[in-house]
Amino acid sequence: MHMTRRTTSALASLAAVLAATALGAGCTDDSSADATTSTSVNGSTATSGTTGSTTGSTTGSTGTTASSGGGSGTRVAYRDFDSCDDFLEWTREEMLERVTPYGLDHGFYPYWREGDVILEGMPDSATADTTAAGDASGPPMPGEAPESAPQTTVGGTSTTNTQEVGVDEGDLTETDGRFVYSILDDRLRSVDLDTKAVLSEIELTPGEHQMILFGQRLLVVTQDWSTGDGETLASRYTIADGVLAVESVSHLEGQLVAVRSIDGVARIVMQQPFATRLPFVQPRSGSEDDEEAALEENRRIIEEATPEQLLPRTFRQNPNGTSSAVTQALPCDQVGAPEEFSGFNIVWVATVALNGDGGEPAGAAGVVATAGATYASSTSLYVSTTVYPDFTGETVPVNPEPPSTHLLAFDLTVDDGADYVASGDVDGELLNQYSMSEFDGHLRVATTTWAGGFGDSQESGVHVLKRDGDALVEIGAVSGLGIGEQIQAVRFLGDVGYVVTFRQVDPLFVLDLSDPTAPALVGELKVPGYSTYLHPVGEDRLLAIGFAGDDNGLDGDMQLSLFDVSDLTKPTLLSTLPLVGWSEAAFDPHGFLYWPETGQVVVPKDVLCFEHIFDCTSAVVASIEGDTLTEQGRLFSWWPIRRSMIAEGELVTVSSIGTKIWALDTLAEIADIRFDVPNTDEDDDLD
Repeated sequence: MHMTRRTTSALASLAAVLAATALGAGCTDDSSADATTSTSVNGSTATSGTTGSTTGSTTGSTGTTASSGGGSGTRVAYRDFDSCDDFLEWTREEMLERVTPYGLDHGFYPYWREGDVILEGMPDSATADTTAAGDASGPPMPGEAPESAPQTTVGGTSTTNTQEVGVDEGDLTETDGRFVYSILDDRLRSVDLDTKAVLSEIELTPGEHQMILFGQRLLVVTQDWSTGDGETLASRYTIADGVLAVESVSHLEGQLVAVRSIDGVARIVMQQPFATRLPFVQPRSGSEDDEEAALEENRRIIEEATPEQLLPRTFRQNPNGTSSAVTQALPCDQVGAPEEFSGFNIVWVATVALNGDGGEPAGAAGVVATAGATYASSTSLYVSTTVYPDFTGETVPVNPEPPSTHLLAFDLTVDDGADYVASGDVDGELLNQYSMSEFDGHLRVATTTWAGGFGDSQESGVHVLKRDGDALVEIGAVSGLGIGEQIQAVRFLGDVGYVVTFRQVDPLFVLDLSDPTAPALVGELKVPGYSTYLHPVGEDRLLAIGFAGDDNGLDGDMQLSLFDVSDLTKPTLLSTLPLVGWSEAAFDPHGFLYWPETGQVVVPKDVLCFEHIFDCTSAVVASIEGDTLTEQGRLFSWWPIRRSMIAEGELVTVSSIGTKIWALDTLAEIADIRFDVPNTDEDDDLD
C-alpha cells in the first residue's frame, strides 16, 4: 500500500518555528415558527415569512408574467464556539464525515520560508525605494442606508466609484486632489500633480493589490502570488507631502477576499482553508488497498488535529528587517459556524485602524465557511457562500437540487471591529456584491436559481431578509424574473431595485421594495444586448454599460445606455453610445467614472489603433446632454488606461507607463508624467 504525503518541508519548518516560539493555543473558555402571509401589491403576488412558500402568476405592468414566493423555508442560524474543545469537536465531526482518500476539498498551499518565517518572495521593507522628488436580537441592522452611491466628490475631486456612500473599497488608485497613488505592475507610486513629478516608487511583492487612502496613511493589501494564494500582506505607509514611507508589513494567513473601509477603519476579509494546514496524504495508485490506507491515515490526521493547526496565524515584518513572532490571529471563542455546513475554511476579518496612531491588523471574527461575494454597509458586512447539494454517498442524482446561498452577517459597530452575529439562507446564486444591499434595516438579495436543470428552468428573484436573533429571516420575496435567463446586473437604490437578465434580449426589471414584506415587480423593459453595471445619474436616470446587440443576440461590442426611470412602471431607453471593443469598467465598476458636475462619463477600453501607433485610443469620454449620450472624445494612449479620476477640476488617467492630466472641457493633454517602467530604457518608445 502506497501513500503520498501532501506537505512541504517549508510547512514542516513552520511547525518547528511555532514550537520554538511557544505559540499559545488561543483557547479561551467563556463558559417560532414564523407566520406566512400573502398580499398583493400592484398586481404582483408576494409572500412573507419563512415557513413555506407560495407561488402564483400575474400580468405585470408591461404585460409580462411574474410569480413570487417565499424562500426555501430554512431558518439558518449560527453557533458560537465557547471554547477550543467546542470548536475542535464540531470541525472534527464535519471533516470525518467528508474526508476522502485524497483529503478535503482541494485548497491553495502556502509556502513559508524557513527559520525567519519571512515569506518567500517578500520585499525587504527596509530597502523599499522611496525617492523624494520635490441590536434582544443583538445590534440591529442599520436604520437607513444611502439611497444611492453616485461617485462622490470632495472639493472638485472624485473618489473611488463604490457601491455605498461612506464605504470605501480597495482599488488600484487613490487621490486627494494633489497627489495620485497607484499600483500597477506590482509597483506602488505617488505622483505630484502640481510639480508633475513621480515622488515615490516602491516595488511590491507580485500579486493582486488593493489600496485604501485615509488622511496621511495608505494601506496596501496584497494577495501574495508567490505563496500560492496562501497569504495576504497588509502594508501600512505614512505620507509626507506625497512621499511614501513604510511603517510595517503584516503577514495574514489566508486568501484575500475583499477590503472595505469606513471612517478610517479598514476591514480585510480573508479565508484560510483547513486543507493547507493538515498534512493529508493521497494514494499513489487507484487500488482499493491504497485508497483504504490513505483514507485511514487522513482520518487519523483529523482525529489528532489541534486548534492551532486550523486557525489562521499572523506575524509582523518591521522596516528594519526584523520580524515579530508568529501568533494566532483569532482565539477560538471569536469563531463561529452556520448551523448548516458551508465549507472547510476559516473566513475571517482583520481590522486595521488608519484614523489615529493606528495599530497592526487585529483578528476580529471568523466563521467556518467558504467566502463568495462581500458587501458592506456603514454598519454591517455580509459574506455570501454558495452551497451545492452535499453528496456524501456513492451516487449523485441526475437532477440535483439547485444551489442555495448562505449569508454571513457581521456587525461593524462593535469597537471598530467586527462581530459575527447572524446567518441566513436564500435559494439560488448571487452574481456579485451588487446582488446584496441593506436599506432601512433589511437586506435585499438578488439570485438566479433553477429546478432540476438549466435553460427554461432558470429564473431570478429578489429576497428580503431581516435579522431575528441570530438568524437572517426571509420576510418577503418576488420571483419569476427572466424565465430561462440569468442575472447580469443588479442595482438597489433606496427602496427601488433594478435587475437585468439575459439570454437573447435584455429585460430591465424595476422592483418596488418600499414594503419589504411585499416586494413587487412594477416595470419591465426589453432591449437588445444586456447591461453589466448600472449607475445612478440624478434622481430619474440610470446609466448602464454592457454589450450591444440586436433581436438575435449580441454583436460583440460594448455600449453605454441611458434610461429614464422617472416612472417606475414604464422605464424607457433614451440613448445609446457604442464604445467599440472591450472595457474593464463593464466588469469592475472601479474603472467607471461619472462626474455629476459636468455630466461627463469616462470609460477605459482596450487599445484601438487606426492608421498607425500614434493614432491609438484607450478611453472614451462621453457626455450626458439632456436625454442624449454623446461622445466628447477619445484619449490618446497605446498603453491601456486602467483608471480615471477628477483631481481639482482636471481629468487624470493612469496606465502602466504613467499618469496623464487632461483639460476636462477640451480633453487637451496638459501633462504626461512618465513612470520608470521595468525592463525598458531611454531608447524604448513608450509614447
